[in-house]
Amino acid sequence: MAVAGSHRQQAPGHRGEVGAFGRVAGLARAGSYTAADVLELLCTEVRSSFGYDRAAVLRPDPSAGTVLPVVRQRLDWPEGALSFAKLPFVAEALARGEAVASSGAVSGLESPVAVPLLVAEGCPAFVVADRPADAPGDETLTLLTALGSMAAVLLERADHDGGLEDELAELQHIDRLKTDFVGIASHELRTPIAVVHGIASTLYLRGRELSREQTLELRETLYEQTSRLAGLAQALLDLSRLEAGALQAQPRRFRPRERIEALLRQVAPDRLPDVVLEIPPDWEIVTDPEALDRIVGNLIANALRHGVPPVEVRALTADPFRLVVEDNGAGVDPAFVGRLFDRFSRGGARERLDGSGLGLAIARSYAYALGGDLTYGREARGSRF
Repeated sequence: MAVAGSHRQQAPGHRGEVGAFGRVAGLARAGSYTAADVLELLCTEVRSSFGYDRAAVLRPDPSAGTVLPVVRQRLDWPEGALSFAKLPFVAEALARGEAVASSGAVSGLESPVAVPLLVAEGCPAFVVADRPADAPGDETLTLLTALGSMAAVLLERADHDGGLEDELAELQHIDRLKTDFVGIASHELRTPIAVVHGIASTLYLRGRELSREQTLELRETLYEQTSRLAGLAQALLDLSRLEAGALQAQPRRFRPRERIEALLRQVAPDRLPDVVLEIPPDWEIVTDPEALDRIVGNLIANALRHGVPPVEVRALTADPFRLVVEDNGAGVDPAFVGRLFDRFSRGGARERLDGSGLGLAIARSYAYALGGDLTYGREARGSRF
């Protein structure tokens, strides 16, 4: 007698499989939907209605003979593209134009099945599912093929700004960003959490045995690490709100010099002499002051951390408002400039130790949200933002 592992789902039965067609077809009745809507729903239905534990949509690159994930639901994927040669069941599904189940484990997948999404121009994507509740029979494969055909029709009719290939490429890019975001965010959080837990454990279990000096040292480290956690959590929250388009700018009229002077007392209270403000005190602008704080505060903190003082903050024009933050350091390594505003990008060893690599990405996103931009230029005296 074979007993399924705890991760296995119960076989859904024909009623659940048939229900999947109605739910996928429901998108057509919704009137407006995107390729992402179709693909996410398709993966969900293959898992929930056909009894698979995990699923993904793969986008083929015929010229390279490889596939890369566009959407993933509980399915890990090796780094980089995989060739069709390593996924023979996917190549067979493409050749036959129907769902094909692998006869065994392949490329880290246990019992996978591939469903081609065939459109007039070819096959822009596959659904690959793994860990079935029961081995799929011919009837299940026929139903999966039909579901894939229905999804492919909806995919052709989806709302595309730049064509289906462009949207699939964008989904693939988003999937990579999501994977990087989760992986690196987890890595960034792990260190301060481990330190905080270790200190809390020491204070709880051995607190009475510690000297006053040891207790003060632990409390100081605890404060530093919780401050780092709070900053990282705020950065992640900012980034998620900006990417979701949830930031609603609230512009009002104010004097930028007064605002930035107050900001300096918050972000660099012990380094005020290192910052030179060249902003006319009577200038007024209309924008979101909180968003401006996020942008300018990040630039000043970066200049003080990685550059050489004095750091100059100069206003060039009032309408539109143009501001320059410039230091006197060595500037950014030319090899790193192209990734300067990428999420989690950090240049030298010091940056990797000190920062999360989110600050400039968030600052530029805030600038975009205000209808502006944030750029970098190498000047004779250092970095210029």
